[in-house]
This record gives sequence, C-alpha cells and structure tokens, in this order.
Amino acid sequence: MTLKIACVQSNIIARNPQENYKHLDELFNKIQDDRDIIILPETFTTGFPAEPEHFAEDENGATMAWLRAKAKEKNSVICGSFISQRDTKSPSHQVQSQSHCQSFYNTLVWMNPDGSYHTYDKRHTFSMGGEKDLDNGKELLTIEYKGWRIRPFICYDLRFPVWLRNNYHEGNFEYDLAILIANWPMQKSYIWNTLLSARAIENQAYFVGVNRVGIDHNNIPYIGETKVVDGKGRTVAELRGDKEDVLEIEIDKQPLMDFRNYFTVHKDWDNFLLNLQK
Repeated sequence: MTLKIACVQSNIIARNPQENYKHLDELFNKIQDDRDIIILPETFTTGFPAEPEHFAEDENGATMAWLRAKAKEKNSVICGSFISQRDTKSPSHQVQSQSHCQSFYNTLVWMNPDGSYHTYDKRHTFSMGGEKDLDNGKELLTIEYKGWRIRPFICYDLRFPVWLRNNYHEGNFEYDLAILIANWPMQKSYIWNTLLSARAIENQAYFVGVNRVGIDHNNIPYIGETKVVDGKGRTVAELRGDKEDVLEIEIDKQPLMDFRNYFTVHKDWDNFLLNLQK
C-alpha cells in the first residue's frame, strides 16, 4: 500500500487570502496529477498569527470553496489550515432560551475530491505567538484512507508527545502516518528537525512535516525544511533551503509494517488518559 504525496512549501502573503489563493493556483501547476494527498502549510491563507475577528471564516467561506474546487480539479485530498469561526451555544441562567457566542479555531481541513471533508482543531494554540484568542481543540482526528490510518496535527502540537502518542490495541495501531503542518520559524530549525524524528521513532509511524518559507509581517523568517520521516526516524525525503518548492514522494506502508513486526516496542508502550479540561 503506497501513498503519493505532494508537500507544498510556499511563501504566505500576510493577511491576504485572495492573493494566496492565486499564488497557490500557480504552485499547483507544478504538482503531478496522480497525487493522493496534497498538503499545505498552517494558516496558508493569512500567515501566522491572524486576527480572528478580521480573518476567521465559517464552513461556507471562500477558503472552503477554494479547497473544494482544488480537490476536485486535482482529484486529490487537499489539507491545510485556516482560522475558522463557529457559533457555540451556552445556557443562559436568566432566560429559558440559549445565548450564542463566537468561537475561533486554527482548523485543519481534510478536503476530499467529492467535496466531503473532515476537520481537526489545533489542540495546542501558541499563546506566546499570538493565538491566545483562539480556542483549543478537544478531539483527535483519525482518517482511514487507502489502507492507511492518518492523523493530522498543527505546528505547536509537535512539542507535546502525549497528544501525539500512538497506541496499539489488539494488533492495530491507531495511526500509520502523521501529517503536521506548520509555520515554524527559522531560529527553531533544530527543534523542528529533532522533534519530527523523535515523534516518528516513539510512535513507529511516518511523519510528514510541511512548513512555510518567507518572512512574515513581524519580520520573522521561515526556513521551510519540509520533510518526510519514516518509522525509524530517518529522513526519506526533504526540501533544503528557504525557497518555495513542492516535495513529491511515494511512501510504502510495507516497510513500516515489517519494522513494527520485527521491533515490537509498541507492546511495551504505556497507556495514557488525556485530561482535556483546558
């Protein structure tokens, strides 16, 4: 079982969704037409962070329409994140009806070619970097696709190993491939590379890390270093340097299964219960 993946390491035009759609349209012309999954960086429409009161969209917004159109055009799954908004209902103590409030999330969308989709809300919002006004996601997402179990994460999640923890039950792993999209700055390049390998090793799974390039509105540079790491923590494909490019690779599940059968560390893994009160 193989997956053909395209990782889009793009510059992001700060706070300008329409220009980013146009720019990505051009980059998409470089992608082969047989890709199973096309992966975009975190907050690919605005850059990071983006003020939710100005840039948040709902499921009927322009970004979802663009994702749906591109997935159909390329006949491929497309995933990337943007700032989303949705109404949440909270009981009123003074009236019988319910009051409404707006919640904002950094939401990854897994858009299928037929227009159906799944979403994952970033669990670990980066409060030090401007995401203090966003809500934390509460649920993991696991997608079964072409014989693979795939779990998406977003940027800062990479620093939290319990949240990324794979589990093994009755002969089955919770996931085989983790997709992590990011706006990870150049000055933390060593951490990016170290943690991607570490998470792949400890979870016996492929990790695909897709990062942006360019300089954002806060004058912070991004180095990219988009890469694919196998279950032994070895880099099997990568983009070097801080230039825009598309990384295309075909990954095979069989070597991962062979390694898991040979090195059965998963049978000794600890079980975790997550506290999701935050």
